[in-house]
Amino acid sequence: MPARERACRNCKFVTTKNKCENCGSTDLTQNFSGVIIVVDEERSEIAKELGLKKGAYAIRVA
Repeated sequence: MPARERACRNCKFVTTKNKCENCGSTDLTQNFSGVIIVVDEERSEIAKELGLKKGAYAIRVA
């Protein structure tokens, strides 16, 4: 069975781990919607504007 994706309530990073790989928080939830995927933070205007690193981020976290 594949691991369930969870979004960090602190920074919205999406992960399958039990701890956020972006900020280290353990406050994660499976209740999120929408995803922004950053492939190249140097060339991404959205990543620059929002201060995001490479990875997947939830748009809305409950």
